[in-house]
Amino acid sequence: MYLDKLKSVGFGLMAYALVGKRGLYLLLMSWRDYATHSSDKSFTLPMLFARLLVGLLAATTASISATKLTNDSGKSAWVVGTLVFMAASYVHLLTAVWSEYPAWYHWAYLLPILPVTGLSHTLLGKR
Repeated sequence: MYLDKLKSVGFGLMAYALVGKRGLYLLLMSWRDYATHSSDKSFTLPMLFARLLVGLLAATTASISATKLTNDSGKSAWVVGTLVFMAASYVHLLTAVWSEYPAWYHWAYLLPILPVTGLSHTLLGKR
């Protein structure tokens, strides 16, 4: 049982990373201006909002993926959300990434991670 929960958390983390990477790659390949601004991180407001949307989709996918694997009524989704939040907080607040984006963007990315990941399974993951 513990191994199943561990697998579901790992699966949720992989889903988050995969959807996030693929989403940002899709922005890069399909939006010429985004690709131009990507090298120096001089994103426009719509580009930043598109990046935030990718993060929300990744969090939602991680939540549903983790919960569906064990059918644990969302406990693994909260664990995934906590782990993603801890890792993202470190990257956004304690590394050079802080200077690459406006301050509001970091908070707009970080603050929804826990509630979106923790609650998405309830709203969208019902059978």
